[in-house]
Amino acid sequence: MKASDLMCKSSVAVGVAALSIVVLSACQAGGRTGSEPATSSSPATKVVAGVPVPVLPLDSYGVSAEQRAVLDQAIDKLAGTCMKAKGYSWPARLKRLGVARSANERRYGVTDPEAVRVYGYHLAPPVGVTAEQLAEEARQEKKRKALMTDAVTKAYTGRDGATTGTSLTGGCRGEALKQLGLLRAEALTAVDRAQQQGWKRTEADRRAKAVNAKWSACMKKAGHTYADPHAAAGDPAWWTKGEGDSAARTKTRAREIATAVADVKCKQRVEYVTVWQSVETTYQNEIIRANKQELEDVRQMWRNALRKAAQVLR
Repeated sequence: MKASDLMCKSSVAVGVAALSIVVLSACQAGGRTGSEPATSSSPATKVVAGVPVPVLPLDSYGVSAEQRAVLDQAIDKLAGTCMKAKGYSWPARLKRLGVARSANERRYGVTDPEAVRVYGYHLAPPVGVTAEQLAEEARQEKKRKALMTDAVTKAYTGRDGATTGTSLTGGCRGEALKQLGLLRAEALTAVDRAQQQGWKRTEADRRAKAVNAKWSACMKKAGHTYADPHAAAGDPAWWTKGEGDSAARTKTRAREIATAVADVKCKQRVEYVTVWQSVETTYQNEIIRANKQELEDVRQMWRNALRKAAQVLR
């Protein structure tokens, strides 16, 4: 959708990396007219797990990994009491290993030069976790899932194995979420919608498109032909499992790592992350101003839930 009048009439579903982005009309959030807005040349960053990551305006309307862990503990405790009353026990989640990475670390594709030399486009594990620990964690998780019988799962979720959907309202988990005030799915959707709108506007911005072209030209000089970082990260060659002999897989793995290393270098050379983050920050701020009360309601919901979680865990 390029014309603003068409955008005001429809929603379009598009794929961005591994995410399904629902594009809502710009006019719903006080869509722009005329020239594109000026951007900040110094977008905010922070260091998480030793890696600089972008900080975006809409981040403040969610919860951090540490806060999510607190909420999960409270949910487990509340749901555990409920399950015990029903004569069941829900297997405890495994203790988190290492230092969790930020979800924003790969928002604009791979950026950590150290990680890509080892993992290419595949996700790096939490900082401080060894391969042996990951293997043991996988074994323990398999044992944990084996304890989730149909009867236990239905008591916890309110749904049996034949039921589809992702409703959070049923079973003991739903009861725990209700006690924490986290059953307002429509409130969480408001933040998702704002994120999606900001991303789509950024994609369409001439400055983001221009730096995509610069990155692509840089990659071509290095021997890699991709239109943008999403195309490089999503190359099917990196994600095909079990095909070809061991030598072929090793060769593909080496090519993936070489491509990812060049990807990061080209991003640094053309200041890719700075441009994209500056543009997205501008559009997110526009959307926040147009939907301030709705988003503030979500922030207050999280604050209330964290306060109640702290009381539960005393």
